[in-house]
Amino acid sequence: MSNAPPEPPEEQRAWFAATFNVSRETLVKLDSYAALLTEWQAKFNLVGPATLPHVWVRHFADSMQLLQLVEREGAAHRPTWLDIGSGAGFPGMVIGLLTGDSVTLVDSIRKKTVFLETVRDALGLERNVKVLNQRVESLGSVKFDHITARACAPLAKLFDWGEPYAAKSCTWLLLKGAAVEDELAEAKRRFVFEHELIPSLTDSRGRIVRAHSVRRRR
Repeated sequence: MSNAPPEPPEEQRAWFAATFNVSRETLVKLDSYAALLTEWQAKFNLVGPATLPHVWVRHFADSMQLLQLVEREGAAHRPTWLDIGSGAGFPGMVIGLLTGDSVTLVDSIRKKTVFLETVRDALGLERNVKVLNQRVESLGSVKFDHITARACAPLAKLFDWGEPYAAKSCTWLLLKGAAVEDELAEAKRRFVFEHELIPSLTDSRGRIVRAHSVRRRR
């Protein structure tokens, strides 16, 4: 990966701040997030243990890069986000913190949503971040401007779960790994959609699927 981020945590933090031009206040909140992640990781598995020393790159920057791929329409319109299988809150919680947009985090595992609620409250995001402990299929009649997911399910399954909740102009931002081409081929058997593959800033093998106009094949 060109312009690879540094390894030591303090250098990662400085790289993150410079790359994404975030405020000191936001960095302090992300420090709190990192501390909570380390504390809770000792209780149960939230992220890959080997990624903890690289939280600023592997988790915070990995989430943050998605915001560079959407157009902001100004203060008059606050987009809504659905984060499927939120786990430890990546990318949804980071998006909620950095934008102030309305973000709904959904995970069916209760201990993970307890963690997400703890982070949300610690970061002061109660107004714009909703945490739901349920299966995504049971959300009801709601629509979202953006749908995200990371390390949750194959592309076809994500489309299957999320398509009922996609607004007409919905943008899907899905973080994927080396098997993305196989997942795209499988998804095309069941869905019609427009998409582009964007190299990940944080993983030389990773790709971001930016998709729109997703609909089921008849």
